[in-house]
Amino acid sequence: MRPIVLAASLFLVSIVSQAKTPPPLFDSLSTKQLWLTAQVLPGSGQIINKQYWKLPIIYGGIGGFMYKGFEANKLYQDYKYLVKNLDSYYSAEEINYYKELKIKARQSRNLYYAGATAIYVASVADALLVHNKGEHSPATATIFSLLVPGMGQVYNQKYWKVPIIYGGISTLYYLVDFNHRGYRRFQKAYIYSTDNDPNTVDEFNGERSADDLKYFKDQYRRNRDLSFLGLTFFYVLNVIDANVDAHLYDWNVDDDLALRIEPLFEGGAWAGQPTTAPTFGVSCKLNF
Repeated sequence: MRPIVLAASLFLVSIVSQAKTPPPLFDSLSTKQLWLTAQVLPGSGQIINKQYWKLPIIYGGIGGFMYKGFEANKLYQDYKYLVKNLDSYYSAEEINYYKELKIKARQSRNLYYAGATAIYVASVADALLVHNKGEHSPATATIFSLLVPGMGQVYNQKYWKVPIIYGGISTLYYLVDFNHRGYRRFQKAYIYSTDNDPNTVDEFNGERSADDLKYFKDQYRRNRDLSFLGLTFFYVLNVIDANVDAHLYDWNVDDDLALRIEPLFEGGAWAGQPTTAPTFGVSCKLNF
């Protein structure tokens, strides 16, 4: 009986001791911890920063855009089904009309989802900026570039790098898309050419052999993969650049920080001591 009572007493003591332990303060959270929290639950960063008035803006904006996006997506799916199942009773003008409605619905859906994503990213960025309390943080610059390429450079006030980043990303993305479309084109032609089905004819009408189609298919796929690797490398380089610039942000580059080398004359007539032999040399001065 005594061991049971002793174990129960120790258990109660442990509960009481844990209850008296103060909870961790939000101020002790690191930038990475705050980022992870704000990323998992939008608005939690504003709660940690005690800026509760921003929550209706964040949740209202994300919720509103997501709702409109769902509605536009439902409309897009309806038009997609309608266009796919249109029969010969519809004229070409009517078919094109419904195709345009389908495209507009898809574009609206994408814009609404992009708006919700923009508010989400802005909520995370706002939480990090407020949490740092005006101090320049390498972690924040790195996270910004992870979220949106170029945002870390803007945070580091290296604005001239933003056009370079987006120029490189846009070019590499175009190469990925161009080669992917070429790959899909020749892949489809290769499948039609080798399926032994007389009802399926490739777009080249048999003018290219199966070996030629396979060669171009493989070339486009190779170029697409290389372009995608280049795009990934450029994205990672953008993150590394933001991190390095942030570490050097407070580096002292004042004009007084310099090594000056000057001629030196001592003794003789220059020093007002005619009995002293003149000395010639070089003076090195390091200012810091």
